[in-house]
Amino acid sequence: MSHWNHRVFKETLPDGGDWYTVREVFYNKDDSIYAHTEEAADISGRSIGEIREYTQWVLACLDKPVLVVGEVEFVDGEDNED
Repeated sequence: MSHWNHRVFKETLPDGGDWYTVREVFYNKDDSIYAHTEEAADISGRSIGEIREYTQWVLACLDKPVLVVGEVEFVDGEDNED
């Protein structure tokens, strides 16, 4: 089954500085990436509990390598509807 998680992305601003965002990343069964969101994750929910849970998912991505916008290699060709 395919899966997703949050990851930190780095991109270079026009002034040469770095900008970091947290985005959702979607994986194939073999853990290759087939997509990610264009926009940063929005921490919101129907309750404080949902926000707390979502925040924990986002914090977990800080322990993973940073991905660079424009350098992520997408792998398609697998049925990701499972």
